[in-house]
Amino acid sequence: MGLTEMCTAERDTGEGMAWLSRRGFLGAAASAVGGVMLGSRAFAEDDSRLTILPGMPQSRVVEVQSRHVINGLQVHRDLLAEMLDHAITELTGADTPAQGWKAILKPSDIIGIKFNQSGQAVLATTPAFANAIISSLVDAGWRPEQIVCIEVLSDTGLIRSTAPVAEGFDRKPTDFGSGTDELASVLRQVTAIIDVPFLKTHNIAGMTCSLKNLSHGLIKHPARYHAHGCSPYIADIVWLEEIRAKLRLCLVDALRVVYRGGPSVTDTGISEEGMIIASRDPVATDSVALRFLNKVRLQNNLSRIVSSPEDLAYLAAAHRRGLGIALPHGIDLFRVQAS
Repeated sequence: MGLTEMCTAERDTGEGMAWLSRRGFLGAAASAVGGVMLGSRAFAEDDSRLTILPGMPQSRVVEVQSRHVINGLQVHRDLLAEMLDHAITELTGADTPAQGWKAILKPSDIIGIKFNQSGQAVLATTPAFANAIISSLVDAGWRPEQIVCIEVLSDTGLIRSTAPVAEGFDRKPTDFGSGTDELASVLRQVTAIIDVPFLKTHNIAGMTCSLKNLSHGLIKHPARYHAHGCSPYIADIVWLEEIRAKLRLCLVDALRVVYRGGPSVTDTGISEEGMIIASRDPVATDSVALRFLNKVRLQNNLSRIVSSPEDLAYLAAAHRRGLGIALPHGIDLFRVQAS
């Protein structure tokens, strides 16, 4: 049975996006087992609460989930392709996936699909996810040589037909405000970026998803920028024109979620969730992903990472920087749930 035949769709009314109070979270976290170990600097240092400017439109985020798409290391590839089709059409309002892609990308674009090599071998979902995206793009009219797969360990299937990635880093460091570093050469190769992170806990940042996959995955010395919960480094690096202006889409690979022990990946900290999260706003993407990751942790008798997006330093900084919207009431969340 295909996803189209068995799925139901709903829009979040806002009630489901509620968060614990900061005090309530801290009380719960004190008695929880297996919580993410965060230093105090991982929490937002600015106590002023986040705001959304009047009249600012909501950021659209789409969740597509099927419990049938993942079974251990096996991915149901046809079902994953249908899930991706739903994510693209629901996000853009298009009638077909091809029309949806054309609303996101230009025909002349050289498209960099940014995966995360950390944990790929254990999670084992990247080859299927990559081939689904490439196939959908090719069906929509882009040629394989217009597609560059970044940080893909496998060269099987359609991945083999794509353009080779420009290796290395710029010789001249780029100043991003809170530091300087050499940017990945691939940023000069591509004109558009599709960000495809895993969803994992992170022992320093709290969580790693769309924003950190870009900031720390596209510079030469990421280890230098993990202090203070990786903030303001994540926001400052993604704000660079070389990244921000080229980012067109976030597609979170949450087929298998690392809910404990991340960013390292072990079999004991993985939950099979069969989820895709799609948005053009990386901040809203991470906000929704945080909520989902908290839900998975609660189901496994662990504390929430933080009580609110406002309490995660890098996410609050990205909101304040203008990279997107972190607050739930500023997010238009639409769900497609398989039965």
